[in-house]
Amino acid sequence: MVNTEGQNSMSTSSRWTRNRLKFLLAGPLLEAGNRFMLGRPHQRLAQEVAAERPRRVLELCGGTGYASRLVAELRPNTRIDSIDISPEMLAVGRSQLRRSGVGNVTLHRGDAAILPFPDNTFDVVMSVFGWHELPTDTRREAVKESVRVLRPGGAIIAIDHDAPPKLGRAYRAYIGLIERAHAREVLGSGLADLFVDHRLVVTNHHPASSWSVPFQIVRAELRDPRMN
Repeated sequence: MVNTEGQNSMSTSSRWTRNRLKFLLAGPLLEAGNRFMLGRPHQRLAQEVAAERPRRVLELCGGTGYASRLVAELRPNTRIDSIDISPEMLAVGRSQLRRSGVGNVTLHRGDAAILPFPDNTFDVVMSVFGWHELPTDTRREAVKESVRVLRPGGAIIAIDHDAPPKLGRAYRAYIGLIERAHAREVLGSGLADLFVDHRLVVTNHHPASSWSVPFQIVRAELRDPRMN
C-alpha cells in the first residue's frame, strides 16, 4: 500500500489505536459472552465445520479462538489454526487454551489478506462475524487468500450479519450505528456474491430467519477442476 499523505498515515494510526483499545476491552467480554449470543452462532459454525470431517481448518478473524476451541471439542483429531490481527484478543485466547488443555488449536497473529500458509493446506476456512469487519479491499484480498490456501473440494463456511425478514431497514440502521459502512456490504447476498466472484460455488446460503437468529450461514466450495 502506498502512503502518499501524512494525513492518511495519521488516520491509519488513529484507527489502529482505536481498534487496539476496542480489542483490549472487548476480548474478555466477548470470550465470556459468546456462548450467550442470539442463535448461538459459534456453536452453529462449529457444528457445520465438524460435519465436513476436515483434517485441517483455518479460522479467519478468529479473535480469542472461541469458535476454534468449539470445533476442537467436536473434532479432537483435526488440526485447527486461528488467525487474528489483534495481540490483545490473542492473549485472551492463549490464556483460555492453557486453561482448557486443548492441544489441537494454534493461534497466530496475522493479516487475513496475507495468510502465512502454503497453497492447498486447508479443508475448511471458517469465520464467525469476521468478514464484515474487513474493509472492502481487504475483504476481497482475504477471499483470494482463502481460495489459495484451500484444497480442491474444500469450503469456506461463514456466519455473519444479515437483516431479518421484514426488518431490513431497521437492521441496516442498527449495523450503521455499531459498525463501519463497509460492514453492510455482507448483508443479503453480498457475502455469497463475493465468494462467487472468486470462483467459489455457493452450495448453501441460509439467510437470517428472525431477530432471534440475526445472521446468515454461507457455505462456498472450491470445486476440484478434475471433477469437471
